Amino acid sequence: MSQDRQVEDAPDSALPVLLVQPPWSGGKGEPVVLKLKTPREPTFVRWAPGRREEWLEAPYKYAQERMPEDTDWDELAAFFAGGQALQLWKPREWQSRSRFERLYIGLVMQAPRELAEKLLADERYWDAFADFSNVGADRGAVARHEMAAYPLVMHQLKKRKWSVYALEPFLDHAVAQGMIKDFGDDGRNDAQEAWYALHGTDAVRLTIPDALRKPGPKRERAEAALRSVAERHGHDVLVEAAGYYGDEAVQAVSVLRTDPLDVYPDPLPGLPEGWDPEKLPRILLRRRRHALPLAATRHLLTMLSISENRKPYAGVPLVVGPLDPESLAEFAWALYRADRHPKLWASPGVQYALAEFGDDRTADRLAPIVARWSRAYVWESGGQSALRLFSRLGTDAALRHLDRLANKAEDHKWIRRSAREALKRAAERRGLTQEQLADRLVPALGLDAGGSMTLDYGPRRFVVGFDEELRPFVTDESGKPRKTLPKPGVKDDDALAPAAYERFTVLKKEVRTVAADQIKRLEAAMAAGRTWTAGEFASLFVAHPLMRHLARRLVWSAGTDTFRVAEDGTLADVRDDAFTLPGDARIALPHPLVLGEGAVQAWAAILADYEVLQPFPQLGRPVHILREDERGGDRLRRFEGGTVHFGRILGMTSRGWELGEKETGGFRRQVMLMTPDDRHVMVTFEPGIRVFDPEEHAEQHIGRVMLMTGRHSGRPLAFGDLDPVAASEVITDLHRLTE
Repeated sequence: MSQDRQVEDAPDSALPVLLVQPPWSGGKGEPVVLKLKTPREPTFVRWAPGRREEWLEAPYKYAQERMPEDTDWDELAAFFAGGQALQLWKPREWQSRSRFERLYIGLVMQAPRELAEKLLADERYWDAFADFSNVGADRGAVARHEMAAYPLVMHQLKKRKWSVYALEPFLDHAVAQGMIKDFGDDGRNDAQEAWYALHGTDAVRLTIPDALRKPGPKRERAEAALRSVAERHGHDVLVEAAGYYGDEAVQAVSVLRTDPLDVYPDPLPGLPEGWDPEKLPRILLRRRRHALPLAATRHLLTMLSISENRKPYAGVPLVVGPLDPESLAEFAWALYRADRHPKLWASPGVQYALAEFGDDRTADRLAPIVARWSRAYVWESGGQSALRLFSRLGTDAALRHLDRLANKAEDHKWIRRSAREALKRAAERRGLTQEQLADRLVPALGLDAGGSMTLDYGPRRFVVGFDEELRPFVTDESGKPRKTLPKPGVKDDDALAPAAYERFTVLKKEVRTVAADQIKRLEAAMAAGRTWTAGEFASLFVAHPLMRHLARRLVWSAGTDTFRVAEDGTLADVRDDAFTLPGDARIALPHPLVLGEGAVQAWAAILADYEVLQPFPQLGRPVHILREDERGGDRLRRFEGGTVHFGRILGMTSRGWELGEKETGGFRRQVMLMTPDDRHVMVTFEPGIRVFDPEEHAEQHIGRVMLMTGRHSGRPLAFGDLDPVAASEVITDLHRLTE
């Protein structure tokens, strides 16, 4: 029996009341049902202060640009009125559709009102408008044209749920139905809550008939909407609005359950398979002297079983305060291991428990599992929600897992992208860029300031260190080198020695992994021209027990001066004289194009004298410049027209390129790179790589090599506008692809 099993049960008086007597122990009364007639009144338009001005800019918040002021609006209106504009929308070619969106939004937002409103009323374009990439176009149309845009936006609501975000100013029965229809989906009710806050009792009045109708999904959603209003503005708002329907409605609303604790299924579902409180670890109270009794544990499991991933049963956050965090984390992990949801990666309540109760040890366990999930599994099981644990913890250890997932998870589309977004938010909370955050997340792995670790076998000890290529070396206590760490012997401590040997095995693997990640990051930093302050350089590179080894094998610059980090941690210039770093210097890893041929040769000689091998090609890196006839164009035609094996295209993804989205038939026909200055290089190829069978078309014909202004804008840009280092790196990658 484990020690936890020997801990006495806590008395009821020491437990949260909800775990002793949950609301469902008394049962639910019959709901009041009234047949109320919803008023059919003219649509009313109301704006919150500043909202209309905000929405007028909404279509241009992202990539969309305004049309020129001298546009011939009559000609453009005739283009749409004649139906020719639909030809731009029908092809699946994204550049054509992007042009359609720009023309449509320009006509709606900038043309004379009579022309714009004629287009808004043209139902031929309503379905195309429903496919627009964001709700900004809807909001802009509503802000400029109000009721003239109302029929269009109401049509969108049938096609896409998020059109509700453009309905905030409107008040009528139909809008109220739209607000109720999707209330609570995915826990996101921002649009509905803003609508209720703006329209107050008028909005509540239109909702009450559905909240008092016969039980069913629609009533539940309407009740949830009113409950949200009551939580923010008080129950009296509901009673006041009910007065419109008479005393019977006022009485019914007065007893309507607006306490979130009363929101649970009736009857309650049974516990899922594997959720057996007798087989799960016991949950201790904070002082670890008492444990939750089985009955209380069962009540907690019931609460989790009726919880959603992001919206738990209201009682769950109220009962965990007195519980021991460590045992609660172990309980959540064991529940995850025992859970058997038929579709999701974990039951919704288990997802919540892991995210909210888990600790750094939980993150250590979960991260390798998430990293192995395939894209198909993530899509079908909602796997990106697993990242909430790492974001919620926000510790360096948890953020390291996010960083690893952002770069190495098997699923590129959901896990990697979601991890990058989570890291961006974490960096913003710390007032850092994502690159600065990643600098600070490099683990020391338990190494001391000298970059070594002492492993204790009991009667003997060994020191493990790493050379500049991060290969481990071992010495005994006297400093005598050994070929490797010996296996524990019969005279060694039975507990200490095996643990120390295992730590050495794990450490070697961790160092290899960290080194590979950091080498890739440093190479990208050189290509991007990143800089560090003198203080950052000292702490993040020179003083770091692992990064110091990589730093010594590179050439650094401070303005026009260049230097290296010597073996003893001091700095030396190209003449091998001592170098003092100015306090206000910005430190960079200079690209050979920046260094110049003479400096490259001089530094290559210095490193050769010291037998230093660089961790990635810096001094020996290929340097390319654009040809004169290429500088003014948006194509690199010298790389177009050849044939390459698909494996070379896939190999570009290891150097920061991304494959395009799947097209018809499951093909990918582009590989793209975002340069450090946010320019978009795209290489097209045919017939394309089929996702599930890339060997089907092993040979790929290179089509266009293009440069554009941004990931989504699609506007051509001259290659001569690229930073010279970025251009050199792009050309290097294209040589690797085509040669």
